[in-house]
Amino acid sequence: MDKAAISEAVKEMNLAMKLDRAIVGVRFIFDANEYKEAEAKAVIGKMPYCVMVRTAMAGKSLKAAAKNFGCNGAARALGVVELDEMTLSGRFYDSLGLYKDLPTSKDVRRNAVFCEHKAYGVMVKPLEQYSEEPHVVMIVTDPYNGMRIIQGYTYAFGFNTAYRMSGNQAICSECTCVPFETNDINVSLLCAGTRFKAKWRDDEMAIGFPFNQFLSIVSGVCATLDLTEPNEKKAQIEARFSAAGRTPPVIHYNKNYYTVLNPR
Repeated sequence: MDKAAISEAVKEMNLAMKLDRAIVGVRFIFDANEYKEAEAKAVIGKMPYCVMVRTAMAGKSLKAAAKNFGCNGAARALGVVELDEMTLSGRFYDSLGLYKDLPTSKDVRRNAVFCEHKAYGVMVKPLEQYSEEPHVVMIVTDPYNGMRIIQGYTYAFGFNTAYRMSGNQAICSECTCVPFETNDINVSLLCAGTRFKAKWRDDEMAIGFPFNQFLSIVSGVCATLDLTEPNEKKAQIEARFSAAGRTPPVIHYNKNYYTVLNPR
């Protein structure tokens, strides 16, 4: 998909939903030459991965090599540094005291999704700024928009039975590694670490999915709009499309599945 098509889909998503933060794309970088050619500003010093994501959601493009990661947990999860024995055994999780004992810590580590590769670094930037396809798309928004995204996903792909979350390693594992490794969507309620470091609002959540699902999710959000949105939100959507000089999806007022269709 070329840059114009990506930009068009991003605009459509932003008109169908009121997103406060930019939709971002994450692309893994696998060698020094690819890193040099990546069209983004290199992180100077160290920065947590989730802060890179939040910065990209404010419109800035960043790339970071292993030396620039300010959070070892994210660097390990993303495959930028190798896993050590403390992590593999679950003893690192146990040392944090987040889980009641070592067997539970081992269970969490075994089921948490980490990237199965060795990457040089990552690039994170607003989705419409990509001239190539990113690997993962990420959106941080409120639960209402999260519902609409999942409705759009379900319209296109059906019922997902494999959402994975633990309330920890939200941006790195739950929203980047899971979509990349499973080639499917995932939902995160964020974690205490990223809420502290990246200063997300209390009413925000995150969704990540592989880029290859992006167009289908956008289409699904638009296709389900008429039967899910109440009148006041339909009016807001029409106003956004009109202000952008674009024709909105077909909208019928006083019509949605939960007020018109009678349950059996």
